Amino acid sequence: MSIRGEIQTMPLPDLFQWLQGMHKTGVLSLGQGTILREFYLKDGLIANATSVAHPAVDSGEHVRRILLDTLPWMEGNFEFLETQLSEEVDSVNLRLDPQALILDIYRQLDEEEAPGGPPGGPDEKAPAADEDDQGAATASFAEGLRLAIVDALLKDDVSVPLLPTVVNKVLEVTRRDDYSLQDLSNVIMADQVIAAQVLRQANSALYGSSSEIDSLPMAVSRLGSQIVTNIVLSLSLQSVSAGADRFLERKRELWRHSLSCAILARTMAVSARLDPELAFVCGLMMDFGKIVLLSLIQEVMEKQPQYRAASQETIEEIVEVYHPKVGGVVGKRWNLPAAVREAITCHHILAAAKKHKSYAAISSLSDSVATLFEQTPSLTNEDESEARATCAVELAELPAAVAIGVSSSDLQSVLDSGEEYLKFAQEFLAIQ
Repeated sequence: MSIRGEIQTMPLPDLFQWLQGMHKTGVLSLGQGTILREFYLKDGLIANATSVAHPAVDSGEHVRRILLDTLPWMEGNFEFLETQLSEEVDSVNLRLDPQALILDIYRQLDEEEAPGGPPGGPDEKAPAADEDDQGAATASFAEGLRLAIVDALLKDDVSVPLLPTVVNKVLEVTRRDDYSLQDLSNVIMADQVIAAQVLRQANSALYGSSSEIDSLPMAVSRLGSQIVTNIVLSLSLQSVSAGADRFLERKRELWRHSLSCAILARTMAVSARLDPELAFVCGLMMDFGKIVLLSLIQEVMEKQPQYRAASQETIEEIVEVYHPKVGGVVGKRWNLPAAVREAITCHHILAAAKKHKSYAAISSLSDSVATLFEQTPSLTNEDESEARATCAVELAELPAAVAIGVSSSDLQSVLDSGEEYLKFAQEFLAIQ
């Protein structure tokens, strides 16, 4: 069995923990550019490790040095090949506990960074015994749920929702060389809710309508095929993100955020000289993995009820860490454009983006702007112009803004129109 993936979507400590928990035997290869490091595992324990940068010495300290240099990697590729170890490696077999080794390395790094040594002191009160027990139980649920999610992701056991029928049909039409806008109108007419919303958007300020139109073919003609496709995708995926489950309200919040990101990315794309409609899809899909991941967490909780006691904080942490991985699976199965898939998997780690870094960057920047509006709603007030100017300067210094050449004045314009963009996002929410 072989498992491959990207380090930016699967943190190395979690990968080692999974290999140990599953008692795997084989070779874990980690690559970053021309650098290659290999860890040999037997029954989940590290037997040895090799690296060109470290002369081969069969000792625990040798493995520790390689791991110490590798753990900071935020991007790269991994592959685990499940196979019997060579006689040479097996004869050495250092039997090192990966989790203990990683914890020891992090503990050392923390102590080196803390100027006064380890935290705490003689006057610090120790937690009560019952607090210890409660904390241990909470940590156990958190680790168990996290490992169950990692297991599902590495085994590619993720239930990705089917792309809605109307979206499939629209994409099918627009991929033909000889399609007409009337063909597109005919497909949309089959879904009354979608048709009504396309007509509504064609008359909205978002798309610069100057006169009202009342027929779907005219709406499609005004908007053009790419904008219509994006509208259909947005409205259809909203229904995918809904459903009777314990995370319904959180999914709705995430979808509102995604719509805001999409509209902001489309707007900023003009200043960044990027395709506005492709930027729209990148912003829209960037966090869709969070919605799918919440459904996966619910599935795990239904199969293993003990994890229902996991805290909301634990669930949010899992969603934040693994949503690029899940989003990447969605992007691949739905055959989304390469730029969209790279934006999904790399918007938190721009260095990992290769061919489409600009679209990963504009997605990341739209996320920062949307989050700013959500956390500081007062910024939309007319008398907060000075605060918006300060925020614009800070946003312009973000790596994402620098990567696409968006200036503080560009961002000032976006922030000044914040209320409009939030209103546009709200309009995208389909009325059922």
